[in-house]
Parts: sequence; structure tokens; C-alpha cells
Amino acid sequence: MWSISTAELVLDSVIRFGSVSMRIVLTVFPTALAVSLSLLLCGAAPPERMLEKITFDDDGKSRTISGRVVVKAQDGGLLVQERDGRLWTVTAEVLEKRVTTTKPFRPEGVDELGKRLAAELDKSVSPGFHVTRTRHYTIVSSADPRFARWTGRLFERLRTAFVGYWKGRGVELSEPEFPLVAIVLKDRAQFAKFIRVDAKLDPTSSTGYYSILSNRIVIYDIARIPGQPPAATAVEIQRRLSTAPQAIATVVHEAAHQIAYNCGLNQRLADNPLWLVEGMAVFFETPDLRSRSGWRTVGKVNLPRLARFTDFVRRRRRPGSLRSLVRSDRRFREGESEADAYAEAWALNYFLLRTRRKQFAAYLKTVSAKPVLRWDTPETRQADFEKAFGEDWDQLDRVFVKYMSRVRMK
Repeated sequence: MWSISTAELVLDSVIRFGSVSMRIVLTVFPTALAVSLSLLLCGAAPPERMLEKITFDDDGKSRTISGRVVVKAQDGGLLVQERDGRLWTVTAEVLEKRVTTTKPFRPEGVDELGKRLAAELDKSVSPGFHVTRTRHYTIVSSADPRFARWTGRLFERLRTAFVGYWKGRGVELSEPEFPLVAIVLKDRAQFAKFIRVDAKLDPTSSTGYYSILSNRIVIYDIARIPGQPPAATAVEIQRRLSTAPQAIATVVHEAAHQIAYNCGLNQRLADNPLWLVEGMAVFFETPDLRSRSGWRTVGKVNLPRLARFTDFVRRRRRPGSLRSLVRSDRRFREGESEADAYAEAWALNYFLLRTRRKQFAAYLKTVSAKPVLRWDTPETRQADFEKAFGEDWDQLDRVFVKYMSRVRMK
């Protein structure tokens, strides 16, 4: 969710799925920098390509990072991207030194990244982290290597299906600029300790998250049974997870977020409407544990979301619900309406992707071109939607509700 206090801007999107919570996490983002960067951008130039060394005060300690400047504000504040894709917000007040080197900016190599991150986690969490690599993913894990390998194969299958789905609908995608990183912790206890420090979240309400700032997924070995040895084979992992569909949906949901933010569908730190971002992730989250190569469940009816939406329509849905969902993220932040908002977001994505594919592709193109750190007004969000899907909200709402009423809970 998006929430603003006098001291900070917190971007923290929470999804409750039964007893499982899933999050997109940006952690703490200084309000002063958010305002200065979003209102005082020095043009719309592409990120500077030379490697720079930025030194700043980080909670009383001097920190130096190497990366490229993505955005510079008129007051001197910076949005900096490191070679692994991590984003840092540096206000003018804490900036100590900025040095441009003669080296071009290049993403960190997967071998270098894996070794560095494993060494960092060995020190900050506990010894024993190892690296598993696939074509697109670098998995740094303290879990059993067999679960790490299983996770890598799962992510690759999902990515292949995700990219294939959108390309088949005329949506242009790009290859990830940075390695896709997943941190897989050995058990829930280790995950709970990690999440308190890394994301400042309550571990009791989360089983996994994707961080927009670090660009990493963080999960734990959900196939681990306390008091028993780790699963010895992929078959055993899948057998254990077959009894925990909500947990595996969490993993798939977070992986879908990461893919979307790294293939051009969503822009990190841009104003991505939550109905689109979350509804899309839910659209892909239904796991396919049987196939070894494909992913046959893309777009499958999400039964818990459909049940919630059906109940919402019957009992609580008010006139103008569709327009309010599109214009603002407010309903995703309020406890009373949060679950209904996610259900309606999934339903709207499902409906539009089934009935208005070309218009949906055009809308995605508009959203993916949004600049970073510029927040749209409700009027702009509505205009973007109307440009793709038309201005007759009453007609669209009637067709939408009628269509979803015919979707069966099989």
C-alpha cells in the first residue's frame, strides 16, 4: 500500500491470501526526497552511463556506493542505481561526495554478484549461504541446495510462461538489465529475523516479499517441516507443497512481480496503479507443480479471489466501484476494503485480458512509459484508462459484472 506520514513515504503493498500475506516492499523512502525528485527533476534525460562513486551519511555512518545517477533533483538530491540494480535515495542533506569515474556503468556479473551477496549474508545472517544459478536467476540460499534448485526451475518456468503470454498478445518486453536475485532462507525463524531488518516488516504477517528498492525476492524453504530432514527430491518437495497451495502461491506471486518490474511491464518507482500491478500478479499466481517445462495455469480462475469478488458484488459493492479502483490506490490501504480491492483487481485484469486484449496491451504501453517519481492525479489515471477502454463507465461496469458472474468456481 502507499501511505504517507510527516517523516517518511512508505510504499508497501500487502496482499492477504487466506492466512498468507504477500508484499511488494519499498521500505522507507524519505518524503523530502520524494517531493524534490518528483517535482524538481532536471529534465528527462536517460540515466548517466558513467560509473560514479557516491558518498553519503547513512544513519550516522559514511557509506560509499558505486553506480549510476538515475535522477538528479535541482536541490542536489539523487536517485542512484548500483551495478546489481539496487536503488538508493540520497538527499542533498546527507550527500557528502560525488565522483565521476572514467569507467562506463555496467551491470554486475552473475558470478561476482552471487559470491558477493553470499559473503554478505554469511556475515549479516549466518554462515552457510550458497549460490544456485539458472539462466536468468541468481539464487543465494541458506536452505537445502535441492530446494534452491527446485525454486530456480520454478522461477524459470514461470518467466518463460509470463514472457510468452504477453508476447502472444502483442506486448513488447525487454530482457532484464540486471540478474534476477532471490534470497531463500532455510526456515521461517531465519526469515523472521531477516525481514525485520531488511524490510522493517512484521514477520507474522508475511511469508515472502519482493523489494522494489533492492529488486530482490526474499522467501524461505516452505517445504521444510520442523523436526524433519529437508525434502530429498523434487517429487518430495512437490508432495509437501501440494498440501500448502497458499504458500506456493506466495512464491509465485512475488516472482511474477519481479519479472514484471524487470521486463518493461512495470517501472520501478513509477506510479504503477495497484489494481494493475496486484491484479496482474494474482492472474499469474496459480501454481503449476505438475509440469516440468511449461506453465499451464496462467490465467486460471483464482478460486479464492473469485469467491471474494462474488460475495463483494452481492453484499458490499457500491456504484462507482470500478472507477474508484482505477483512480486511486486508497482502497488497497484500508483494512475494511483491502481484500475486496484485491479481489476486484484480479477480476478486472481477468475480464480485460479475456475480452479486451488489444486495449489492455495499449494501456500497458501507457503505464510502462511512466517516468520515475512522478505521481499521477486521479484524473490522469482515469484519463489513461479511458483512452484504452472508453469513457462509458456504467456500460463497462455492467458488462464486467455480468461476465464475472458467469465464471465458474471449478
